[in-house]
Amino acid sequence: MLQARLRCPAATADVLQDIWLKLAGQEDAKAGDGASIRNAPAFVRSVARNAATDHVRKERRRAEIDAEVQHLLWAGIDEASPERILMGRQALAAIRRTLEALPPQSREIFVMNRFDGKTHKTIAAELGVSEQTVYYHIKRALDALARCRDALPDGS
Repeated sequence: MLQARLRCPAATADVLQDIWLKLAGQEDAKAGDGASIRNAPAFVRSVARNAATDHVRKERRRAEIDAEVQHLLWAGIDEASPERILMGRQALAAIRRTLEALPPQSREIFVMNRFDGKTHKTIAAELGVSEQTVYYHIKRALDALARCRDALPDGS
């Protein structure tokens, strides 16, 4: 019955555990005052039905709250407004200018590493320079791009 109502093995196991704890607590409470349950199977079904209903209500409310939070946190974040498009184009133009202003060898090594995915060792072998030289040129390019990023109006 629980599996049919909850449609999730994990949720069914959790609710079943909660039912077990409730029933064990019920047994302890009844032992103290001498009262007994007349129809134990009906009582267990009732407890299970109520636990499943409570679980479904909690999950529904949790989903509603999650949706509200998602909306508050992410509403409009991915919208491509004219302002965001313009800012992106300006940032791209600044990055392009920064890369074009690099010395030719620094630019070439940076492109080989970051865009072509080549390792320092491979670049050094192809260009006939040391790996330390490759590292220096990549660091030079990254420093220039960091300065470019810091100079952008929105700091991104």
